Amino acid sequence: MADEFPRDDPGVTPDGPEKSAPARKGMLVVYHGPGATKEIAGLGVLFRANGRGLPVRHMSFNQPQKAGPSGDDLALEKLGIPSHVIDAPTEDAAIELWSKAVRHVSIVQEGVLVLEGLLDAIAEGWLSGAQVSETLSGKDSFLHVIVTGSKAPPELMESADLISNMRAIKERGADAPVIAGIDY
Repeated sequence: MADEFPRDDPGVTPDGPEKSAPARKGMLVVYHGPGATKEIAGLGVLFRANGRGLPVRHMSFNQPQKAGPSGDDLALEKLGIPSHVIDAPTEDAAIELWSKAVRHVSIVQEGVLVLEGLLDAIAEGWLSGAQVSETLSGKDSFLHVIVTGSKAPPELMESADLISNMRAIKERGADAPVIAGIDY
């Protein structure tokens, strides 16, 4: 993108473009752990990048909800953000979606790609942590890739630029009703 940092618009960064360093390489970001906020964090970055006019894409290795689209799905659709969701919780479906992700990483040179639930697909044994790490850490672009899931394999932990372990400090009881806009 011709107007990559520094930009002429001082509103782009809190301190103005003169204090904003250009990106050297797209980051690999890992949000993992037992907490329920991993996907929310990834989507937050995706929505922020979309608001800044960067190209964004979402891919989910999590099985879609049977009760209809979630608030996340509806927001992605409303904002016109391309989203691909795994067809079924199987190795073949995970491999097919991973192939789309690899193609995206090889073609797109900037922006943000969120691979929601990718770590869980690795934990299931559907994808190789070593191959995923090699593909994502070997990219030579300004594309930032965010991966989420419960457990991150050591290879991804080693190659990641940013790692956040998401855990709940306090949760509502299991019998609490789900809340639209908060839980889904």
